[in-house]
Amino acid sequence: MSDLQRTRWAVATGFFLQGLVFAAIVTQAPRIKDRFGIDDGGLTLILVLVAVLSGVGSVLAGLVAERRSSAVALRVALLTIGAGALLVGIAPTVPLLVGAFVVYGLGVGAVDAGMNMQGVRVQEAYGRSIMASFHGLWSVGGILGALYAAGVAEVDLPFAASLAVVALVTGAASTAAATRFVDVREHDPGLSGAGLDLPWRPVLVFGLVVLVFYAADTGILTWSTVYLEDALDASTSIAPLAYGAYQGGALVSRFGGDLVVRRLGAAPVVLIGTTVGLVGLLTVVVSPAPAVAIIGFFVTGLGLAILAPLSFAALAAAVPPGARDVAIARMNIANYLGAIMGGGLIGAAASADHLRWAFVIPLVTVPVVLLTARSFGAARQRL
Repeated sequence: MSDLQRTRWAVATGFFLQGLVFAAIVTQAPRIKDRFGIDDGGLTLILVLVAVLSGVGSVLAGLVAERRSSAVALRVALLTIGAGALLVGIAPTVPLLVGAFVVYGLGVGAVDAGMNMQGVRVQEAYGRSIMASFHGLWSVGGILGALYAAGVAEVDLPFAASLAVVALVTGAASTAAATRFVDVREHDPGLSGAGLDLPWRPVLVFGLVVLVFYAADTGILTWSTVYLEDALDASTSIAPLAYGAYQGGALVSRFGGDLVVRRLGAAPVVLIGTTVGLVGLLTVVVSPAPAVAIIGFFVTGLGLAILAPLSFAALAAAVPPGARDVAIARMNIANYLGAIMGGGLIGAAASADHLRWAFVIPLVTVPVVLLTARSFGAARQRL
């Protein structure tokens, strides 16, 4: 295995660990509620707090990348999410639980920024599109994290012990991988120069795509199961298949997307992916039965999941090399704005007993991506 291949696997480990830790914590929300006596509203506030702090963590990762390197930023961030998971597990009171989620939230944002900073550098070294496969490994980590959470609940492993294992795995794997990260320091004129010289247009354009995607993604994560149960009368064993189908479509999109991008280019793939995603969302909205909705969620993931990795790759190609890391850190804030927007708007519609109309919201917002497709071609990506 070449040095470049080892670096690729090291960076891929960061993506995998982020998905693993996130799912291992979030999918154990019922255990958190039971342990601390928190209702749905309290849990929602904690998750919103995590989203807000993740934006702060993303900015901090940009500062570390500028002053040291994105390799340092990602290494510290991965250790932080491991520590956050451990603290969530051992917190004895609600205030300390909130404090633990503060640590975790800061780490999440920093990892998201750092792993994409590293990912675009590895893609540049390869000279072809590989960012989608990195994000695919995030999905794999998420699936395994969810299965792990289900398993520990089945065998009744204590909550603290379950997250201690996750923290241990994260610390060991990230420490081993960090030796292979791309250790390049860059200069951001927007922070160190006299003025804000960073080109903001690509940050805003591709950030809009990231925001729209994560708004839809968060809405599906939060409300797809509820939609099948309450609006389509699915059983409790069938309803979770909605999100499983969505993630299945995302896996196909991300692991197959790089090959399609190499053949067609990024702009056509954005157009095709957005159109396919809209067909999926329309199917979800008009579905008369759970089976049709499940197919719709699969098609939605198949189309939309490619948008996030292509946005980070396009931004990296559109800004000066010396400002790339901080540009990614700034654009990554749109991730959490989208999560808050998606969870809030779709949640408001769902809470008002308009579950079917809830998914009209992403159906209306996603077409905005079609207006940006040309920018993906103009970015002159090295694919």
